[in-house]
Amino acid sequence: MVKSLIVLVLGILLLGGAGFGGWYIYSNYLVPQEGAEPKKVEPPPKPPTAFVRLPPLVVPVIGATRVEQFVTVVVTMEVVLEKQPMVQANQARMSDGFLTALYGAVADKSVLNGPLVNIPAVKAKLLEAANKVMGPGVVLDVLVQAVTQRNL
Repeated sequence: MVKSLIVLVLGILLLGGAGFGGWYIYSNYLVPQEGAEPKKVEPPPKPPTAFVRLPPLVVPVIGATRVEQFVTVVVTMEVVLEKQPMVQANQARMSDGFLTALYGAVADKSVLNGPLVNIPAVKAKLLEAANKVMGPGVVLDVLVQAVTQRNL
């Protein structure tokens, strides 16, 4: 009789503890609290994209008296899928815009850290040139795939 009373008391204690734990989790984590910030709204998904690869761009780095090195940049553009044929048709204009931007950036040394090329700066210059040539919203990103430097 004493054993069954102990088992009964232990069972009631376990059920009470489980009930309290369930109530605590429900009231603190599952029910929205007063004054709590609302859940964040997810941004709309990005539009479908395509990639357009350009031929390698070769730019000389001119020193005080001579050409010091050649910098070769391989670029791929991420464009809106609907605008891909237009960008492919204007690859020559894009290459010209990129070369103009790179020549200017190398001349004023804004993309160089000493003798080394600063890749994030090159990417920013190319994205700016792409938006200038094709208009805003067509080229979403410029991917710099490879940068090769050849010292002379």
